[in-house]
Amino acid sequence: MRQFRLAAKRFSNLLSRDHSSVYIRHVIADEETRQAVQALIKTTYDAMSTPGSGVADLFGAADIAIAGSGQGELWIGPEEVVAAATVVSSWGLRWIAEKTTIWRRGDVAWAQILGSVHVVRDDVDEVVPYWTTAVFGLEGERWRWLYWGGSEPQESAKV
Repeated sequence: MRQFRLAAKRFSNLLSRDHSSVYIRHVIADEETRQAVQALIKTTYDAMSTPGSGVADLFGAADIAIAGSGQGELWIGPEEVVAAATVVSSWGLRWIAEKTTIWRRGDVAWAQILGSVHVVRDDVDEVVPYWTTAVFGLEGERWRWLYWGGSEPQESAKV
């Protein structure tokens, strides 16, 4: 039990540190990749914020998968993913990417997108923190979404 408490304390100390300088040191995507992926993220968040925007082209990769922030929000393949994204974009939520860190290895890039979603529903108007873990694949000269992992960070983690 004592070992568990010590490990938990070390982990808690690690989480409480300011990691901003670590992110800057470990951004390994070249500038061209960073700009292209950042543009894709902006286009995607704009489309997800606009009912009727048509998200099929954004999420059309054959091997795309999404894990949303809610239980059961798991979709695999373009047919399921586009259908889910079309429904979510129809809600008129405002998706905001506040800080994005991008890495790249070969034809794969991944990003940590820290942001929020502005939700107005049932007389409730709130800004919900929302973090996306994204994986992109390079097809020819074009970056495509391969994975979207969404989470709504909690003030106090349960795990």
